[in-house]
Amino acid sequence: MAILKNKIMRQLVLTVLLGWSLLTFWLLGRGITVNMIFSVIYAIILIFIWGEILPLAIVISLSFSSAYALYGFLFYFNLPLWVILLAALIIYSYLFTFFEQKSSILGMERLVYLALFGLIITETFLFLSYFLISPVNRSLIIALVVYAIIGFVTTVIKGAEHNKFYTYAISAAFLILICLITASWGSIF
Repeated sequence: MAILKNKIMRQLVLTVLLGWSLLTFWLLGRGITVNMIFSVIYAIILIFIWGEILPLAIVISLSFSSAYALYGFLFYFNLPLWVILLAALIIYSYLFTFFEQKSSILGMERLVYLALFGLIITETFLFLSYFLISPVNRSLIIALVVYAIIGFVTTVIKGAEHNKFYTYAISAAFLILICLITASWGSIF
């Protein structure tokens, strides 16, 4: 818990996670133009991390990039699926805890929601591993599931009145449907 409460340690862990996923994105080779675009986006996210602003953008972007890196390790380096699922559980639990702290969600229910969030993301990883769609589409689906869960956290648990949960759920479901319709089925990369 000291890693989560100390501001510098929290920023370092998020920076290492961002650097690891950016390095994996460069190693998997999507083309120099795409890599440069993502490098610029990740530089902006790095500013968000060290400025501790827009935690939603930080969590969504790290969700996408971490999922892409984990799927890259699954396919390129042929790691066992249980190792990838364990890494996903650890990474996404940390990201959810970071968002809980930034949103000032306290209480005994926090651990229940943390376990539920980790289970949903791990099951989504497992479910998507059975389909032959590209890791970019899988990562987008994971990021959209994280977006829907964060919408649940901010509207239902925290009690935000400016948005309702159905706006998060409908937009995430619509984008997941678009991602699945436009996916290249059968090609891994």
